[in-house]
Amino acid sequence: MKLLIFLRPIISIFFLLSIVLATNQQTMTIIGANNTLLGKADIIKKNQYYISLNDIGEIVGNGSFINDKTEKIVIYVQGMKVKLSNNISFIVIDDKTYQMKSKLFKTNKQYYAPIDDFFNILLIHGAEKYSIDYNKMSISLNSINQKILNPKKTNTELTKEKNKWKFNTIIIDPGHGGKDPGAVGYRGTKEKDIALDVAKRLEKKISKNMNVKTILTRDEDIFLKLGERTRFANENNGDLFISIHANAAEDRRASGFETFLIGPNRNEAAVRVAARENAALELEGSSTTKLTDEALIKATIAQAGFASFSETFAALVQEEMGKRIQSKNRGVKQAGFYVLMGASMPNVLIELGFISNPSEEKKLKSSKYRDVLATSIYRAIEKYEKTLDTN
Repeated sequence: MKLLIFLRPIISIFFLLSIVLATNQQTMTIIGANNTLLGKADIIKKNQYYISLNDIGEIVGNGSFINDKTEKIVIYVQGMKVKLSNNISFIVIDDKTYQMKSKLFKTNKQYYAPIDDFFNILLIHGAEKYSIDYNKMSISLNSINQKILNPKKTNTELTKEKNKWKFNTIIIDPGHGGKDPGAVGYRGTKEKDIALDVAKRLEKKISKNMNVKTILTRDEDIFLKLGERTRFANENNGDLFISIHANAAEDRRASGFETFLIGPNRNEAAVRVAARENAALELEGSSTTKLTDEALIKATIAQAGFASFSETFAALVQEEMGKRIQSKNRGVKQAGFYVLMGASMPNVLIELGFISNPSEEKKLKSSKYRDVLATSIYRAIEKYEKTLDTN
């Protein structure tokens, strides 16, 4: 009896919660051409209405592809490929990026997008007109007259999308080269030579131990434009782009290793590093467009869909290098690196150490030390692959 009295308020709380949840969880009727009933999609009301993209995929397309580990969903609406990520407000439609006012969220394996934002962006991208009636809780999609639109084609596209997220190809980019030596140390050590040696060692380790294709942007001492490097990576369908460099500073005491992501310049040190690496643009002639703040912001937004992958790999690089070398871990940072701008895949720029520091230059000249650096990056790649859903 006492137990029943104790449990009574708890039971009441759960009962009230179930009523609240039932009130917030509703359905929205989806209507096609000629007032054809296509189906009903789950919606949730928070500060606004959110609709289940899983249901939308089933009703107006041919299902959805969901990557549970990376929490991404791809659906097809009126022939357009729509890709979103959990807890991110960006939406990618046919490889063009837009931003919703509110973030996508996931609950009970269902992905919910804000209804108004989602359909407004579809309209902006070129979808047929739609109408939403919140009194009748219905959405009219006038151009759709059947539940499945070209299922064979849509299935093929979803398969292609799934394969795109597999880990098949790594692009390794040894910085500088040819007429661009990069930074030069006190003893005459050139950044371009260090970067190429470590890149080749890394390529051998990957080829020997992993079932992943590796391609170097250069395997000899030649000059490449910065934009050509990521263009090469995109043309070869890279799944990860790694640009390898050695750092330099006016203060010879500066030391340590760091990994960069593309993004707005956050601090003076990062600005200086990016400016030095971007100096190669001066060797390319007037045909190359300079990196403006506006272009950097656009590039950062364009890469939002795989930014989390870049961040994960960058953190792993720092972790693995920190285990193996006696040097300062300067962490993961972001700055405006031109070489990362056009990459359509996760990407990082690794600074192995300060060639301007006599002590670190001596280490970088050591074959054994360079092999340890390559091993560190290789181990990071191994761990990174395990974070992906490749099934």
